Amino acid sequence: MKLLTQFSLKNPAAIIIICLLLVGGGILSFLSLKSDLLPDIEFPELSITTIYPGASSEDVDEYVTGVLEEQLDSLSNLEKMTSQSMESLSRIQLTFPIGTDMDDTIQDVNELIREIQLPEEAVTNVDLFSFGSLPVVNLALFPKEDEDITDWTLNVLKPELLNVNGVKSVAISAIPKEFLEVVVDKNLAKTQGISLNQIKEKIQNSFFSFPAGTIQSDSVVVPVRIDQKIETMNDLNQIQLTSPITEETILLGDIASLKEVERLDELSRYNLKSSISLLINKKQDANTVEVSDQFFKVINSYNDKIDYAIVFDQSKEIKLSISELISKGIWGAVFASIAVLIFLRNIRATIIAVVSIPLSLLVGVIFLKWFNYTLNTMSLAGLAVAVGRVVDDSIIVIENIYRKRRLEPEKDRFQLTISGTREMISPIISSTLASIVVFMPLGLVGGITGAFFMPFAVAVVVSLLASLVVAVTLIPVLANYSFITLKENNKEPFYVRWYEKLLEFALNKKIFVITISLLLLMGSFLFVPKLGFVFLPNEKEKMLVAEINLPPSSVIERTNEVSLAVENKLKENQDKYPNVFVSIGNYDYMTGTSLVNRAQYYIELAENMDVDDAIKDVKIILEDIVLTNEENSTVSVQELQAGGPPTQNNVDVNLFSDDISNLLSASKQVEEMMLKRNDVKYVKNNMSEKQQQISVNLDESKLSEYQLSSFMVLAAISDQTRPVDVGAYELDGQEQEIKIQYGQPVSGVDELGNITFFSSRGPVQLKDIADITEDDVVTSIQKLDGQIYAKVSALATGNNISTATKEVKSAVEQLKFPEGVTVNVGGGNDETIEVLIDIVVAIVIAIGLVYITMLVFFGKARLPFVILTSILFVPIGAIVGLYITKEPLSMSAMIGFLMLVGIVVTNAIVLVDRINQNRASGLSIRASVIEAGKTRIRPILMTAFATIAALMPLAFTTPGGGLISKGLAVVVIGGLTTSTFFTLVFLPIIYVLAFYKTYKHEQ
Repeated sequence: MKLLTQFSLKNPAAIIIICLLLVGGGILSFLSLKSDLLPDIEFPELSITTIYPGASSEDVDEYVTGVLEEQLDSLSNLEKMTSQSMESLSRIQLTFPIGTDMDDTIQDVNELIREIQLPEEAVTNVDLFSFGSLPVVNLALFPKEDEDITDWTLNVLKPELLNVNGVKSVAISAIPKEFLEVVVDKNLAKTQGISLNQIKEKIQNSFFSFPAGTIQSDSVVVPVRIDQKIETMNDLNQIQLTSPITEETILLGDIASLKEVERLDELSRYNLKSSISLLINKKQDANTVEVSDQFFKVINSYNDKIDYAIVFDQSKEIKLSISELISKGIWGAVFASIAVLIFLRNIRATIIAVVSIPLSLLVGVIFLKWFNYTLNTMSLAGLAVAVGRVVDDSIIVIENIYRKRRLEPEKDRFQLTISGTREMISPIISSTLASIVVFMPLGLVGGITGAFFMPFAVAVVVSLLASLVVAVTLIPVLANYSFITLKENNKEPFYVRWYEKLLEFALNKKIFVITISLLLLMGSFLFVPKLGFVFLPNEKEKMLVAEINLPPSSVIERTNEVSLAVENKLKENQDKYPNVFVSIGNYDYMTGTSLVNRAQYYIELAENMDVDDAIKDVKIILEDIVLTNEENSTVSVQELQAGGPPTQNNVDVNLFSDDISNLLSASKQVEEMMLKRNDVKYVKNNMSEKQQQISVNLDESKLSEYQLSSFMVLAAISDQTRPVDVGAYELDGQEQEIKIQYGQPVSGVDELGNITFFSSRGPVQLKDIADITEDDVVTSIQKLDGQIYAKVSALATGNNISTATKEVKSAVEQLKFPEGVTVNVGGGNDETIEVLIDIVVAIVIAIGLVYITMLVFFGKARLPFVILTSILFVPIGAIVGLYITKEPLSMSAMIGFLMLVGIVVTNAIVLVDRINQNRASGLSIRASVIEAGKTRIRPILMTAFATIAALMPLAFTTPGGGLISKGLAVVVIGGLTTSTFFTLVFLPIIYVLAFYKTYKHEQ
């Protein structure tokens, strides 16, 4: 480093050019970095979705989910497997350890699925989840005039949006589905003995096209193809059917009519205005902001045809987050500059010192680009937090050079610059390395959390390394050419004189000072139980997500009717809820389900609305309307969850039993108990939904008596109860979906029981060969690692997940469950404790690494111990700071403690290094300590106040404005404040005690 300083001073032009190139490279890297809200982390989670049309939840569980679970259980490294079996749908979630090669795992999963035999109609899909796979934009589209834009949206807008660079998929919903319905007269069909499947086969055979070989003529091979095609709807009516009863030929038109039908299976409205819903997903490696900008460029090009309202736009939140963090970083740099100016009282010296801030941060940006990180809230938070620390090395160097030039203005400025820098090289290298090594154990924090915080650590570490190089190269160059004429000034500032008296007192009253210091330290821990304990604080968003679920058997028309009443009521309070978007029956990309009995609302809040108050008000409105109309409905309201890693503030009660009825009863008990509590909110029960099911239990002896099979019964019942999809065929010049169904659907159990079978012993009705019952059954079957379970979950309302979990566990233990039900209470608290233990271990290891670093630089075992005592008093300011600001002890706060290990030793190193220099020059220990304190108090206060000032904007972040910033900033500000004071007072005492024999001898 000394040679680097000499080279810089001898080649100032080269150093300045290199720095300018780095600035240019940093700016280009910043402009070209992909922008995202979150680090694009590939979750080690696979979702296996299987669609089994028409199957009940029990059949899905038996023939699909259970078979898949048994096969997938053999996967290596599988941590957890959960499943959900619903009507027509199976969903299995596989969780693996972080670091698992997911490409190989997907290949293994697909191979295992190919090895098993699933029902022929079942279609399986395997998906990998990542933050990059979340939707980017959701719009509500409206026609400019009263015209139908359905075809235009599907055939013009959608293809154009798919061509936008980075767009993966475009989902369009709430669009009418058109098809041709063949309505069969049940009585006429029954008289002729013709079923829907027979009609289906006849229609499909009428659209026959198949290769039939080749004919060789001379030297030419001519292919032969058989074609049979009907071209018009009239031709369809003329299809001939043969009655198995009368053996007569009849026309399809004799027993059925054709009807062109337009049906809405999904509805969406924005402020009571019907709309088309448009959802955009980007490719995983695409830039969210660029995709969104290009998307809106296309949308806005059709302003003459469509209007739109934004339901959510991820790029807007990204831009706001980036803007806020950049703003706080700039204000931090300004405050740090003011702090330096107050102490140096020289504008040129201040400008030189703060040059390291933009330069170091831009070098950090270059490396973020090099490591393929995105510009997101975590990487930007790392750069914002680094603002206060990157200036420290430059402050120490420039202060020493400036002080020497003021003391000896007549001496050669080149030599003074070299000596001033050389004196500080050892302490700034050791302190910077100490600040860097504390981030090495962050790798011990496993799971998604460790990966999520990695861009933050990289941004801080690279910026600190850059600041060290800047401090020993550019700073001496600028100092050498800036302080050409300075007046001699040996007058000590007032705070130096005050400090000298305080230090003399402390050295004379060692036991008293040590006792008071330790009492303050122990007293600070009394505040810990009052802090609260969470993984990450809950973010507040000015958007609510509400959901109503009518009884599962409800049709979309009924759901729409109830929803309209809700929307009209919210419209009456438009001053509180200016915009409301509702989606009825839409596909849920998170759960993979589409339910016509469900309506989901995005409710925007007015700026003056309190989120918690709004949740209570909206829930009252929804419950009053929904539960009055449909008694067995469910209502949920919560704020829109901010993006990020799981906050782990959930409390989960898992109940296990082989008896589903017992699980239903037990889960209901737990749900009712949790709903009455004030320490949890958003209570959900995965077994709360039930629906009516008609069970047909066949009598084996009666089937044998009439020579019928269960498949014959199944075919007959399906023919009466389920519309038949024929396929898409071209008729009258346009492609049409064809469906067949009876004009008179089965109206109830009695009519179902009257279905007649023609056996060898004559006609027999279904009720004579089967027991037909109506039952209430759960709409889905949930499993955890292959075992059926019920899960009642909630979110802790306060900032103490640990206490909430303990209280809920205690309340659960008081409940009396049916026999055979076992219970496990856990959730986010378990993961939070595990991660926080990891971070505590990381802090201990960081302290060990700092000790080793100090040992290498100072060579004596005692000196690192002396330096590390500065860390002792970090908890005083940090804990009290959290208590005053009402911040919980969270992951972000613990990262702040980890950073402090590296930051606070900087001041101690600067002080101890000066003491050693004084002793080497022949001064006594006491004289060396006092002189070092007087000399180093200014750079120590400058670095501390600069760091504190730089973090002040982050400490005043609004509750929803920073995922990590506030807790970390409060801890660093509070901890650095008290540790700086105790470094200046307590550490000199420890140094004297470490060399007490020599000290006594000198005295």
